[in-house]
Amino acid sequence: MFAVTETAGVRLVEKLAKRATDDDSVMRFVRKSRGWLLRVDKPARDDSVFEHDGQTVLVVDAKAARLLADRTLDTKDSSAGSKLCLR
Repeated sequence: MFAVTETAGVRLVEKLAKRATDDDSVMRFVRKSRGWLLRVDKPARDDSVFEHDGQTVLVVDAKAARLLADRTLDTKDSSAGSKLCLR
């Protein structure tokens, strides 16, 4: 089952604070030819929802949930700071 770590939840909150245009904005995984990307979007009725401290920060549609079933969204340190990564 897809999971989001505590540190990834914190990072998603930070990303939303910088990018979101309104309070119901969330991050969504989008599959591209070069891998997974995160974009700001609105939740849909059938999405799987991930929260951090009571705030919805990430949604995943049914197809993405199947493809990400054995993965975990986490963070890793880099010279540019903390970055999200799929493990």
